[in-house]
Amino acid sequence: MESQVVSQFKKNENEEIRISTRVYKEKLYVDLRLFFLPKGGAEWIPSKKGITLPIEHLPALREGLTKVEQAVAQVA
Repeated sequence: MESQVVSQFKKNENEEIRISTRVYKEKLYVDLRLFFLPKGGAEWIPSKKGITLPIEHLPALREGLTKVEQAVAQVA
């Protein structure tokens, strides 16, 4: 399974969110996943917390994130 991290950001000192593309069985996916750094560990490990979507769902995901951004702007 090919994977390419396209973006990542720290959630806190021991956790980060990674956004990547994946190819599985010749199909393209987008993966948003929480990675964590175990105590005393030096290597980030993927958690089960995340979502993998077929790339066809990317426009709906983008639209949903835009709506969340707009809703948050109204509250702030």
